[in-house]
Amino acid sequence: MNRRGNGLTADSYAPLIDLAPHLADAMLTELRQAGVAAYAAPLPDPAGPEPSGDPLDRLYVDTAMKATAEGILETHLTRLHDVGPWSSDGSDPEPRPSEAGATSTAERDDDAIWAEIVAGYDTAPEDGATPWPEQENLDEPDDAPDDAPGDRTGRLPTVRVIKPVDEDQDDEDEDEPLEPDDEGHYVPPPPPPLPSGDPVSRAAWAALVGGPLYLLLTVVLGWSVPGWAAFLAVAAFIGGFVTLVLRMGDDPRDTDDGAIV
Repeated sequence: MNRRGNGLTADSYAPLIDLAPHLADAMLTELRQAGVAAYAAPLPDPAGPEPSGDPLDRLYVDTAMKATAEGILETHLTRLHDVGPWSSDGSDPEPRPSEAGATSTAERDDDAIWAEIVAGYDTAPEDGATPWPEQENLDEPDDAPDDAPGDRTGRLPTVRVIKPVDEDQDDEDEDEPLEPDDEGHYVPPPPPPLPSGDPVSRAAWAALVGGPLYLLLTVVLGWSVPGWAAFLAVAAFIGGFVTLVLRMGDDPRDTDDGAIV
């Protein structure tokens, strides 16, 4: 006898239920996790004609733990993949309504369902029924304008008038100079003229720059400089510098005190 156990042993066993082989193996695993010794064995061949249907295994459990095994069977057998438990006499119970509906839906072909949807797309509802809620029914205005041909929105097409080109006017426009585009750029005012300066200031600058420049040229070119010429060059430099400093003054150049906050 092909006997399959769950790894636990007991002194005596009692038959619990007859199941398909894969269901019996699943229950052996559940009983082992609960600590109940059990094993499954194929049913003995009957003396009469062979019964129709799949072969069954009889599940045996520990006699002392049979009540616990029945509770585990009731709790966990509904989670198995196929139809529920087989009766002890080998007859199949009636399938549950949810299982029958799932089987019939699975048997339907996807192409057939899609063909039904396409076939009923343009079918008008019977008795004026609409598939949308009643609140979405809106009355059409009586003074609605007739839709223009080819315009499903009911709006008139946009009209653009194109005038012919006047050649004489184009020639006149080409002769006229183009005006610069006024894009709002800031144009600064013309700068003020450079200060010309008075004669005294110009003479002071000439003495300030001319004295040292004369002495530099005599050194570079190797000229002999008389004493009075050197004295005049130094005196011109000092006099020009003093004159410019004295003419600066302490008064501001303009009367503007700047921005007033």
